[in-house]
Amino acid sequence: MKTLNFGNVTIDRVQDWYGALLPLKDFYPTFDRGILESQRSWMEPHFLPLKGSPNEEMLHLSLHTFVVRSGKNLILVDTCVGNDKKRSTVPEFVNYKSDYLGKLAAAGVKPEQVTHVMCTHLHLDHVGWNTRLENGKWVPTFPNARYVFDRTEFEGWANRQDDHGLDGSYADSVLPVYEAGRADLVASDFALDDSVWLEPSRGHSPGHVCINIKGQKGQALMTGDSFHHPIQVAYPEWHSAFCMDLAMSTASRRKILDKLCDKDIWMLAAHFNTPTAAHVVSNGDRRRLKI
Repeated sequence: MKTLNFGNVTIDRVQDWYGALLPLKDFYPTFDRGILESQRSWMEPHFLPLKGSPNEEMLHLSLHTFVVRSGKNLILVDTCVGNDKKRSTVPEFVNYKSDYLGKLAAAGVKPEQVTHVMCTHLHLDHVGWNTRLENGKWVPTFPNARYVFDRTEFEGWANRQDDHGLDGSYADSVLPVYEAGRADLVASDFALDDSVWLEPSRGHSPGHVCINIKGQKGQALMTGDSFHHPIQVAYPEWHSAFCMDLAMSTASRRKILDKLCDKDIWMLAAHFNTPTAAHVVSNGDRRRLKI
């Protein structure tokens, strides 16, 4: 993704992982091959493999962090899987190793410079680098940062830490931050400043939020896991197997699409492949992405 420059605010993407995770038919309970094919023209090659490509039937995901520079603030949104985490549900993420910090450095980010870490929700692939292992103990990776968690999200997982969407991440990537006194538990409409504020998008998880970014020359909405695949832009009624409240997650997607459609607001989803940034536009009685 190219840098989005909104004048006084910039957004970059640091990709930690990309791959084919699992079959689309397993990820989307209402999967319909005919519907997917009906939208192929605008999705390939960026968001859907070319017909006949290897792993064509798989869900292709990017795991990335958005780096937001806004005034004196250096903000990371979602921190991927993390190293040395004892996961079990996704084979690719078991004892995962990556040069995530090196990639951040290449983007001009040193851990001590980060002022805020913001998580759209607390699933394992959005909180992993919140902490790192130091002398056998999980400590905040970004020592000077305030970690912004939606209070409903934080409290909603407290008694469900064995949930498959967490797979141990609450214990090693969330609680250590809270216990270190680095966490801010906030309302779903919390505003960091005039350029960065939250917006509730419940359904995928207890307190899932989107993050608004607005500068002098542009605006974006980081939609987290409200959308995993661009097919949901056309068919928001497709919910993932990981959504907690199906009706609410669908309602959140529809609300997001109504906000973005035919507006000059970039959509930045948590898992869309390169180029990631796109606009939502009308497409008959449906919607599509325009890059």
